[in-house]
Amino acid sequence: MFKLTKKISAAALAAACSPLFAQSAGVADLAQDMELLKREVGRLRIEVEQFRNENETLKKELQRIKSSNASAESLNAATVAIRGETDAKTQALKKEIMQSVKKELDSLAAQTTANMERLAAAINARKQIESSAPQSFSNDYPQVNGYQHTVVSGDTLSAIAKKYGSKVKWIRDANKISDPNKGLIVGKVIWVPTE
Repeated sequence: MFKLTKKISAAALAAACSPLFAQSAGVADLAQDMELLKREVGRLRIEVEQFRNENETLKKELQRIKSSNASAESLNAATVAIRGETDAKTQALKKEIMQSVKKELDSLAAQTTANMERLAAAINARKQIESSAPQSFSNDYPQVNGYQHTVVSGDTLSAIAKKYGSKVKWIRDANKISDPNKGLIVGKVIWVPTE
């Protein structure tokens, strides 16, 4: 009967861990997507730098034109043309950057939402498995001899068993403690069977 409980517990543990492994894979995918976004932003920064260099070249050309004896009309026309080109390129670049970043952010948001939903499902599945796992207690412990122990802060089943020369399984069975973290409440009196 004890071995069957171990097999059920192992199966329940495997079922509970499976969604957690899937969640770990989702987190790894999210990290990879973040790395791709960083590369894309780096590429866009290089393009911005190229446009800045072109802008500097155009400014130098404008200065050359200004320093020459060109007429005011040709100088104004060249200035308007240069500004028009620069503004158009800047606007196109801004639009491309914004679209790229929005696309990546939307993708990351969708993945984050999906990963959060998987995590919540895994947590709920684990809670259901834990709450539905049947707990059986044995009567195979000394029923006559023993001590009453009042739980104090820091007590553990193993420490109590050692103190009285008992066994953890006997204490759990005698007091029907399925979860030692919840079953040992400070101030609670428990029965500690001994031989």
